[in-house]
Amino acid sequence: MKRVLYYGLVGLLMLTSCSTQKTNCIGLWEVEKVSVGNRSMTPVAKWFRINADSTYQTGNGWLQNGNGTWNYDKTTNKFLASDTFDLEDNYGGFAMSFKEGKMTWERVEEGDSVKVTLVAVQRLPMSPADYLKGAWELVEVSLSDQDIETEREHIAGSSKLLFRWDRVYVGLAGTKRFRGYWHMHGHKPEVTLLPLNEEQVKERWRIEVNGSKLTMFGISASNKDVLKKYIRTNKF
Repeated sequence: MKRVLYYGLVGLLMLTSCSTQKTNCIGLWEVEKVSVGNRSMTPVAKWFRINADSTYQTGNGWLQNGNGTWNYDKTTNKFLASDTFDLEDNYGGFAMSFKEGKMTWERVEEGDSVKVTLVAVQRLPMSPADYLKGAWELVEVSLSDQDIETEREHIAGSSKLLFRWDRVYVGLAGTKRFRGYWHMHGHKPEVTLLPLNEEQVKERWRIEVNGSKLTMFGISASNKDVLKKYIRTNKF
């Protein structure tokens, strides 16, 4: 009788633990760190919203870029998400664990150990792309040893940049307007400007946004070591 009672209690504790694991993952989570082997592969402002009805949404910053269903296998302690519109995930579920308010997913992909650490948050994180959107007015330029006069002509007048939500940017240099597309790197604060004017070349910039201030550091061959500082404006 005691043995039956003992095993019954053990089984009940195991079921309770599995149920707790499944409940604990529900909520809004921001990806704190992703490691693949010995490499850091943390995406910018990545988040997951895991719902109690076995659906989930995911995105980067204020942009949602995925959704689907999720399942927790209590026999293997693995969490598996299936995106409605993305390619099939052939690596299987993640072993899931919790410690000190953080959730960890782990699995092996092509021989590499993958570890994802997530932290619970109350609101969507902002990405560099979210901070960048809007209009900016140029207030300071530091030039490299490029053709200074050519560069000064390009930035003359009340130079402004408008980064639109649809990934189109519009530039104003004096009375001249130019436009193109802007693309934000998924793993670091770098923006690439792809001009529609064939006479202009694409440029890559590392950006820092601090409240109403934007700093852009040139990192491509065409703008190497050029530094531009902007302030946010509501006029264009």
